[in-house]
Amino acid sequence: MEVRTAASPRDVKHYTTERLREEFLITPVFCADEIKLVYSHIDRIITGSAMPVEERLVLTAGRELRAEYFLQRRELGVINIGGPGRIVIDGRLWKVGSRDGMYIGMGAKDIVFESEDRDNPAKFYLNSAPAHRSCPTKLIKPEGEPEEGVVIVHPENKVELGSLEQSNHRTICKSFFRDRWRAVSLRWV
Repeated sequence: MEVRTAASPRDVKHYTTERLREEFLITPVFCADEIKLVYSHIDRIITGSAMPVEERLVLTAGRELRAEYFLQRRELGVINIGGPGRIVIDGRLWKVGSRDGMYIGMGAKDIVFESEDRDNPAKFYLNSAPAHRSCPTKLIKPEGEPEEGVVIVHPENKVELGSLEQSNHRTICKSFFRDRWRAVSLRWV
């Protein structure tokens, strides 16, 4: 895991393009059969990716987190922007299709990423933040039928923005669901 320290806004004003890229750009994002993680001291967020092609990829805490397992004190958001994949969480298999998302709550110990097709591998984009309590794991799908542990984004929560001519056409899927203590809002393109 790469660790990046915070930068002073006064200093950043004087950075060259090369220095800005060095401090803030994550490249490459997806590497075959690798989990790539960048820990930022800004908000203690971890951004990264998992791209299983030939191998199953196991998410571990690493020495940087000073934890027994990755989600001991964190929560994780996952969006699959590649081919169909699977995430095994504490022995439960979740099929995560292209453009599906997952919220994985604090306390999940064993997390494994897999692709269903090595010629069209899953590309899991990851964001993790510190958590203060555990919320239930949910699979978030843009369409389909709701079932136990699965949240469907309703058509009224899909917003199209931009245009192909401006190269910024996108559909934002907003999912908002409540559990007993708090509301969680997830957005992805």
